[in-house]
Amino acid sequence: MKKNLIMIAALLAAILAIMWGCGPVESTSLIVQSDTALQGAKTADAVKKSPYEYYAAEQYLHKAREKWGTSDFEYSIDYAKDARDLAKKARERSMKKEND
Repeated sequence: MKKNLIMIAALLAAILAIMWGCGPVESTSLIVQSDTALQGAKTADAVKKSPYEYYAAEQYLHKAREKWGTSDFEYSIDYAKDARDLAKKARERSMKKEND
């Protein structure tokens, strides 16, 4: 019985450790994805062709990094997702304008 209790406690501790470790890992991954998407938008000349989306993505990425630096990972994840999505939209709109 005591052995089962120890195993359950160890399992719960492992699960909690994994759950707490997800925030920093996920936010870092999203920040890298956002930065890559922003560079792709810049390459597509989104600064001129889709400035609202480009500069909004840039500011969201800045805020995501700021929140990451203060270990506020939940908000960092939200801002990084917004930055990634806007950067992708800026690139798509810029590429679409090239084809028109």
